[in-house]
Amino acid sequence: MDRRRHRTRWALAAVPVGILLVAGCTSRPAAPQPSPEPTSTVRLGTVARADVGARLTMTATVERVISDTAFVVHDVDLTEGTLLVLSTAAPAPEPPQLVTVRGTVVDFSHRELDGRYRLGDSGPYRAFEGGRALAADEVTAWD
Repeated sequence: MDRRRHRTRWALAAVPVGILLVAGCTSRPAAPQPSPEPTSTVRLGTVARADVGARLTMTATVERVISDTAFVVHDVDLTEGTLLVLSTAAPAPEPPQLVTVRGTVVDFSHRELDGRYRLGDSGPYRAFEGGRALAADEVTAWD
C-alpha cells in the first residue's frame, strides 16, 4: 500500500506541473512591442530606389531651368520632391511644362559632369552635389 500512496503523491505532484506546461504552450503571443528606433513609413522616392546606372523613365513638371543643359523637375514620387535633369538636347523646357524624361541615373558631381553638359557656375548646383541626377537621352515636352 505504501507503493500506491507513493505513486499517487507523484502523480498529484506532476498534475500542476503538466497544467502549467500546457497553459504556457497554448497562451497567446505577446502583443508586438514598438521599435526602439522610429522607422519611416514614407516610401523612398523613385530615384532613391534606383541604382546608379539604372534606366529610368519619369514624367514630372519643370520647376526651374538652370542652364540650356540642366533643369529641375518636381514630382511627389521624388525623395526631396525635385530632381536635376541633365540633357544635351537643346533647349531645356520652360516651367511649368510637363515633361517625360528617359535616361540613366547618375551620381551628380559638378566637377565631373561640367565638361559634358557645360553646366556653368557651380552655385545653382550646390543642393544637388553628391546626390542623384538623371542624365537624359530623351526629353519629351507636353503641351
